[in-house]
Amino acid sequence: MIYKGRESIAGLADGEDRLIAMVTALTSELSVTRERLDTLERVLQRSGQLSETAMEGYRPDLEAVAARDSMRKRLITKIFRPMRDASARAAAATGAES
Repeated sequence: MIYKGRESIAGLADGEDRLIAMVTALTSELSVTRERLDTLERVLQRSGQLSETAMEGYRPDLEAVAARDSMRKRLITKIFRPMRDASARAAAATGAES
């Protein structure tokens, strides 16, 4: 099976391959997020617009909570796509056999 941007690893069971695809997607997302966060914090601290106290004391408003919920759902969809796709293929194969 080939997952978006990654080929299967020969010799792995489908479940193991899906797990690796999920971990790879999660690692990619985390890496990008950490790089962007580091950039943002450095830029803001250099400009004097961000202090450690302000960062630690921040409480999101309703708009921020909604935006974060949306981002979280997108991430969960991306990370679990291999399992969802495999489940859909299994269901389709079972339906075809009946």
